[in-house]
Amino acid sequence: MRRRIIASLSVILALALLAFLASRLDWPATRAVLTRSGPAGLAAFAAWSFLTLLLQATGWHCLLRSRGWPIPFHATLTSFLMGNSLAYLAPSMYLGGEPLRIWHISRRFGLPSREVAATVISNKFAEFAGFMVAVLVCTATMVWRFDLSSSLKWGATTVAAGLLVAFVVVLAAFVGRWPLASGMLRILGKRGERVRRWAEDTEGQVQETFRHHGGAFGAAILLTGGPLAMVVLKPLIFFHFTGHQTSFPDLALIFVMTQIVLAFHVTPGGLGVFEGGVIWTFSLIGISAPEAAAYAATQRLTDAVIVGLGVALAAREGATGFFRGRQPAEEKPA
Repeated sequence: MRRRIIASLSVILALALLAFLASRLDWPATRAVLTRSGPAGLAAFAAWSFLTLLLQATGWHCLLRSRGWPIPFHATLTSFLMGNSLAYLAPSMYLGGEPLRIWHISRRFGLPSREVAATVISNKFAEFAGFMVAVLVCTATMVWRFDLSSSLKWGATTVAAGLLVAFVVVLAAFVGRWPLASGMLRILGKRGERVRRWAEDTEGQVQETFRHHGGAFGAAILLTGGPLAMVVLKPLIFFHFTGHQTSFPDLALIFVMTQIVLAFHVTPGGLGVFEGGVIWTFSLIGISAPEAAAYAATQRLTDAVIVGLGVALAAREGATGFFRGRQPAEEKPA
């Protein structure tokens, strides 16, 4: 009941934010920008976004195949898109869909969930590595090139520093074989013993990936972390079709601010929060609210297509079993 209440309040907040933004928006000007972009601009934007996900799924596929599992790529991509869709309901767009990916691959191919989880975690770490490079470069560029308020500069720098500390801690845990997650779970005592053992074994599997599957992990960093550069450059597609000239510092600022919004949103998929954040961010580089709203609309239309595809695939793959707590057959408790 409590979760339903929180979810309902989140949806109500999203609708309220969207209504507020809509009431203050110049709709004719926004439609004019969307008309300039046209179907070709939307198609190019969506294709770029899907290519980013395709490359990241390929990075995960390298880790799966490195363990000798004969998993076809279409199954990996299906699982990846399913998890991507679920992430829209999570508190952060970066985490939330991983359990569904683990459940799907384990169930479909009869594999130990701990080993599948190790590939997912390794893949997320590879993405984290690429994300850190993008965040550090873009934050430094933003702070150096723009005359922003001290609070904004310090806020962005603090977030970047915090992410860097988290990255170093996780890297040290993997390389140094520290029981990071399983150690933290000890505070649950006997109640969390089963989960703690699962986490401990999964950590061992992740560390094995670092030691014995270095080539696959390197490929994952290139294919999963590398596409973060594509995320930074993605607004260029929109600006190209709308005829707006922009620079890398502009792209850096857009990336940093929108990623912070997406990382800590409080509504489903960041609805209302993302749109408001885009309008505010674009105003910092002299781009009008109608252009910002048109960009947000282009992003949302792209999201609708990709998320809709993930939901359709989840329905086809019987993902209702995941939400009902159905475990893979070989892992059901005796």
